[in-house]
Amino acid sequence: MLAMLTVTQELSKSLQSETGKLYAIKCDVTKNSDIETAFKWVKDNLGGVDILINNAGVALGIPLIGKSSRQLLDVLMVLSF
Repeated sequence: MLAMLTVTQELSKSLQSETGKLYAIKCDVTKNSDIETAFKWVKDNLGGVDILINNAGVALGIPLIGKSSRQLLDVLMVLSF
């Protein structure tokens, strides 16, 4: 965890001259409570979030609408690793 904190601090420092802001939020994407807490923080502090999920484009032939967040995470994790 200390290594990640150092990387985040270095990234934040390197971006100081850029426009925008960096907000580092700890979130274990395998835990629904962490995901919900992160989204709540974003909504409460920033008013909302826009998300781009960049994926390699593997077609599974299954509908994603109507799946639980855990099922979607499982699909994304399989596609990513």
